[in-house]
Amino acid sequence: MANIDFSKLENMFKSSSNFSLSAQQYEKIVGRKMPKNKYYLTKKSALATFARTRGFTVVVQEETIRTISFEKI
Repeated sequence: MANIDFSKLENMFKSSSNFSLSAQQYEKIVGRKMPKNKYYLTKKSALATFARTRGFTVVVQEETIRTISFEKI
C-alpha cells in the first residue's frame, strides 16, 4: 500500500490550536476513507503518528457525522 500524503493537513497542524475534521472532509483532503476502528485511528494509524510528531493527539467524536479533533498535547 502506498504512503498516505498528509501534506494538505500541515497548515492546520502549524496553527498550533485544536481543530476538527468530519469524515467527509478527511476523505476529501487525504483522498482515503477515515479508518473505522476507533483504537486504530487514535493510536496506531499513520494519521495518529503524523499528529503525534506535530504535538497533537487524535480524539474521535462519535456523532451523527463522525468527526476527529486534534488537540495540542
